[in-house]
Amino acid sequence: MATNKEILEQIDELRKKMPNGELTLLAKSIDDLQEGQHELKEDIRDLKKQLLDPDDGVVVRVNRNSDFRRVCDEKKLEYQGSFSQIQNLLNWQGGVTKALWILFTALAGLIGKIIFWDK
Repeated sequence: MATNKEILEQIDELRKKMPNGELTLLAKSIDDLQEGQHELKEDIRDLKKQLLDPDDGVVVRVNRNSDFRRVCDEKKLEYQGSFSQIQNLLNWQGGVTKALWILFTALAGLIGKIIFWDK
């Protein structure tokens, strides 16, 4: 990439070879290029700040999101184990409830037999 000094030297050489009107257009074009380059540098600086800001940059937010998802995945495995244990407990409770109903029915039948037993 040419430096400003090199560009100015080339302009001086062209000035000697070109008529004055074209030289003015060329100088204006170079000024516009320098201004555009300055604006581009500012835009790049702003984008860099948005991306790499240590407090709230895009990279930091993406890393936080990745960490959150990783923790959620780890917790998901834990929760699946807990849900399995709860389902086993509910199945056991259902079996115990059935057994108690059978026991209470048998006990009620036995009490009824004792009360109404013909002597």
